[in-house]
Amino acid sequence: MKTAVLSFGIEFLGPVILADPSRPDCAEWPPAPARVYAALVAAACDHGLGEDVVRALQALEGTAPAITAPHASFYPAHRIAVPTAHTFRGLALMAAPEVFPASPVVSYHWPVAADAAPLIGRAVRRLSHVGRGESLVLGDVYAAERVPEPNLVPDRTGDLYLRVPTAGRYQTLERDYLRGRCSASLDPAQPYRWLAGDAPATAQTGPWGRLIALRTKPCDIRSAAHLAEGLRAAVLARLGDDAPAQIHGHGTHDHVAWLALPHIGGEHGDGSVLGVAALLPANMEPEAERALLTALAGLRGIPLRGRRIPVSLPAQALATLQSATWSRPSRLWASATPLVLEHRVGTDARRAVAQAIARAGYPRPIRVESGVVPYLRGAVHASETYPRREHDLPRRHALVEFAEPVTGPLLAGGERYFGLGLFKPLPFARTGND
Repeated sequence: MKTAVLSFGIEFLGPVILADPSRPDCAEWPPAPARVYAALVAAACDHGLGEDVVRALQALEGTAPAITAPHASFYPAHRIAVPTAHTFRGLALMAAPEVFPASPVVSYHWPVAADAAPLIGRAVRRLSHVGRGESLVLGDVYAAERVPEPNLVPDRTGDLYLRVPTAGRYQTLERDYLRGRCSASLDPAQPYRWLAGDAPATAQTGPWGRLIALRTKPCDIRSAAHLAEGLRAAVLARLGDDAPAQIHGHGTHDHVAWLALPHIGGEHGDGSVLGVAALLPANMEPEAERALLTALAGLRGIPLRGRRIPVSLPAQALATLQSATWSRPSRLWASATPLVLEHRVGTDARRAVAQAIARAGYPRPIRVESGVVPYLRGAVHASETYPRREHDLPRRHALVEFAEPVTGPLLAGGERYFGLGLFKPLPFARTGND
């Protein structure tokens, strides 16, 4: 069977309103292939394009296209006016994030059977919207001489996760349509990588490199430091006396940090720890990294206060376990777990937080808010987080702003190597509590 690459462009004609299903208060860009697939199916069915077109579209399931996407700025979920037939003067208010792309056109380069390409092209030309109904679009297939070069490609080493249509997705869409309900997004996330020269402008980097996550059953966020300590203990038990210094952490400054990763922020953050992770220093030695990967791959459980918590490599990348969730560049960061400050602070907690962040290897923030009450939904009061050891050092949550974007993960404070003082990046437009 002959194969081809079908390249088509989608031009947004007005507001681009695309919520990330895993973080509804944040925008998705570029539109995930699974979202585009659903729009193509809707166009084919709404316009009665026939079974041949539907079968051709189903061949896209389980595949990931290359993409040509302009960079974009974002505005988090806010109340905007949208057209509707059910309100006075045809407008309603809804909360939604907006995307402001540098260009209104995003292109997809999808591998297909050669005889399916013209059939899928018919659905492309019938597209009316992608995502919400107010995100109006025009679609067209490129002539061979006009095909733009991709700048975003599927790559397992990438840190941008986009949903791709899973096998059987058409049947799910059809079933949910017949039942009169919105189809839930069950599509797996595929890592994508920006090609060299097309990645967004480089932000200031911190002292950390790769984050390697393991999935756990949901655990209490108050035990975050103990879960992190359990992960370290389990890894060292597998490595024994041969554990490299950058893993055991004795006698070296640049060593692995151990984290618990909670589901926080957004509309549905509940604070449940969904995984644990090893966070490698940026200068991790290759031999030490190989030893760590071998140990992590063999883990089946970690100790937690006399219990054994099962762990596994994530079969599907939950947003909480994705490196980008904790690393994406931002000027605004909020604590997921409270910082342990290294001395009593009195009334000057904000200065102590700024010092702790600078001491941890990041630029000094230009603005700091601090208190015992969390800034992210799902995080808990600073006093409710169990430290690894009993002490009377103050614990504080913080919201910090930098002069320029900073790339994470961001960890600060006295127990940062065990996941206290872990921050999450926020869209810069956000202010106040999440």
